[in-house]
Amino acid sequence: MDPRRLGALQPTRLSASRAFIATMVRDGWRIEQDQLEVDRAGNGRARYTVITPQGAVTFLAFLREPAGGNRTSRIIGTSWDMIGSLIDGIADDAQVHATETEIDKLYEGRAPVGTLVWFRSNQSLRIFEHVRRSLADGRQPDLAAIRKVGYLMRNTGLDGNGTFGTTSFKAIPAGHPLATSYFAQMLAAYLMRELAVDLVQELARLDNPAGAVRLSIESKRAIGVGNGSALGLVMFVYNRPLLINAYALAYLEALEHVLTAPIAPGDARFDRLEELIDRAIAYRATETTQYRVFTGAREHAADLRRIRTVVRAARRGDIVTDGDETPLAAVHRYIRGRVSPDAEASLNSLLLELIPEYCDRLVAEKLVFDETLTLDPALPVARVAELIDTRFGWALELPLNDERNRDRVWYQSRAAEEPRSGPREEVPGAHEVIADYPGALRALRALLTERPADEPLGFLLSERPDLMQITELVLSLADAPYAVPHADPHDTDFVPAWVVRLMNSFVHGLDRTEDYLNRVIRGLIFEGAPYREELATADASAWWWVRRQTTPAPVLDALADIPTAPPVIEIKPSETLLVAPEFPAGEHLVLKYREARLVAGRAMQALNLPAGSWHAARDFFVTALLADPAAVDAFGDLLAGVVTEAGSTSHWSAPTTNRTDAATTVDGGGQSLLVLGHVLLSLLGALAADKPAEVTLTDLQHDSALPGLILGLARLGVAAEADVDDDGTVVLRIRRDKGAGDGGYAAALEAFIRDGIPLPARSWWRVYFPAHAGMYPDSDLSRQHTGTTIKDFHKPGQQITSQFEIEELMGLEDPDDSDNQSDFFAATGRAQ
Repeated sequence: MDPRRLGALQPTRLSASRAFIATMVRDGWRIEQDQLEVDRAGNGRARYTVITPQGAVTFLAFLREPAGGNRTSRIIGTSWDMIGSLIDGIADDAQVHATETEIDKLYEGRAPVGTLVWFRSNQSLRIFEHVRRSLADGRQPDLAAIRKVGYLMRNTGLDGNGTFGTTSFKAIPAGHPLATSYFAQMLAAYLMRELAVDLVQELARLDNPAGAVRLSIESKRAIGVGNGSALGLVMFVYNRPLLINAYALAYLEALEHVLTAPIAPGDARFDRLEELIDRAIAYRATETTQYRVFTGAREHAADLRRIRTVVRAARRGDIVTDGDETPLAAVHRYIRGRVSPDAEASLNSLLLELIPEYCDRLVAEKLVFDETLTLDPALPVARVAELIDTRFGWALELPLNDERNRDRVWYQSRAAEEPRSGPREEVPGAHEVIADYPGALRALRALLTERPADEPLGFLLSERPDLMQITELVLSLADAPYAVPHADPHDTDFVPAWVVRLMNSFVHGLDRTEDYLNRVIRGLIFEGAPYREELATADASAWWWVRRQTTPAPVLDALADIPTAPPVIEIKPSETLLVAPEFPAGEHLVLKYREARLVAGRAMQALNLPAGSWHAARDFFVTALLADPAAVDAFGDLLAGVVTEAGSTSHWSAPTTNRTDAATTVDGGGQSLLVLGHVLLSLLGALAADKPAEVTLTDLQHDSALPGLILGLARLGVAAEADVDDDGTVVLRIRRDKGAGDGGYAAALEAFIRDGIPLPARSWWRVYFPAHAGMYPDSDLSRQHTGTTIKDFHKPGQQITSQFEIEELMGLEDPDDSDNQSDFFAATGRAQ
């Protein structure tokens, strides 16, 4: 799990884009264009229907003339050439109308029922205009130029899984065509590519109805979908460990299967493997991508040639095997350490193509998984210590930088929730969103040593709620050996690009993943993939890593008359409101599970709960919501009392506990049960582990959360009865009763995930808006804690983040930024 090796992993048959294409081809999916209406400026709409054996899906796109204002590949941009929606089933008029009305609001919008994904994209102005002009002139565009850029449209956002009211992916039933991990996003991206080609051909036809031609299949094959990713994927990897573990386990299982399968010298599978290696060599040898922290294409090709030599020797039987090792396993052992990690991973990818059906079965069986994290406060502390020592020794042994050089913080900005990372001193008060595995585990392990071995864990966590998250991770990941990269993401010298590429290449299946500033990855999805008219006869193993025959050509027509001055478009991020605007009293919405967790987490940060503790507090709010939806109004009232447009004035402290053999009293200090419930669950779960107990809760604001406390205890196997005095004092009688069920928790959660919870809209917005106070205010310095568009924001004389040298930034040329420069708009007569 070394991050450098993780970043070297290549797309495989198990990666989302390749697995998705294999599914479409195998199951006979059909895609029909129902509508494409557009004017010469690029304004219009499109609609496609995807027909699968399990049902239909609708793709809606709303097209706009490209404009320069606030146009950037970062999520803080607000200028998009296409926005759209993926809707389960055949979308009716009401769904179409609701989508068109709400999607422009984005973060404050509400997707209609059945919506799977909202997405947005921008044209590549470096190549789109050239292709359009060429086709309108009756000729094919420059193929070398197309391949250099690689896309006509680039993805600038794929949002779903409960955000904006979309369907939670966990609610997609088994057997649904998009039930597999990432298939919904992949379908949206695939149809972006279809739309881009259809759009440029239609615009060329409008320019010259009598003489325009359509793109040749050679030109179309060179077109993928552009995609840029940065720090958000690092946050994703560290916060979705069970997803990472599932992909890694499926990969290793497939690799073990192919390496242990009997194979004799001269077997036809050696011929197939050599064909694949030849293809990969040709692809890498002609690749123009500039890799910086990864192995360059030429070195990659040279290593593949070295691997091919060893494969040829194995085919002749001229390789030494170790014991029962197969010849393929001997090849794999021999090349390890003799070639680059990237080339070794390429061999692994090609080996999996020898067992395509086995891989497809793994995708269906292993890549639909449960990511629930659990924590039992009754567990003896000795068990936790044992798990740390046996499963997380890497974190205890990892060499750490000096503390002054472990000051990287991972946080979100109030500007479009943008993920950012930088020195803590440059963003004082920013709330951390990545667990400190090496630091927190060492602190937890030291404290466990001081406690009696049989003491229930919950007592320690009620005293140190900041260690709740890391403890939950230890318990939940004990049987997930590949869940966490073995690195310190808070080290100033940590290289984010390695982890970003793990997601982009290995999980998502992107190719040509070019890196910038050690933190941003630009790549292509579906380069060479079959188009909709080819699916019926396509080979799912034949479209990727294919050399495209091209002849170098002069400067693109579209660029020839465009000046090369620096960009002058000013990006103006806008922060979300912290105080909810007024909404009509009768307006309702359906709250989805994932957005409830996301927003509640930010709200707990706004209330200044400790890092490592707000995660459990967030989950307690969800439990309270399941037990009594009135908790959302109480939460809104709580936030309204401490959050203004200036920020949050909240102060949080752990409850005070007086525990004796006879009785236990907890003083909440006048705070809300909504922010203390997670601490009480730990304490009460530990108390009930030994014997029935009576606990008195004093000076505590109930805030409709007492039913949630009872439900949360039931989930832990603790039965509870509560009496409430006139002054609000609560007397709880608790006892361990694992045979009594979970109080309906699992059923309520399943219903929440599947159906959502109907609420008055104002009730939810009074939580949603002030929750943004948990994110960091946008600032000149904070904007530099992102990716490669720092030059868009930097002004002469402005302080530069200590992460970079000024020469490093000013000398950087990110080709994607060329698409956002005002020069393109000036040269093409477009609006800015």
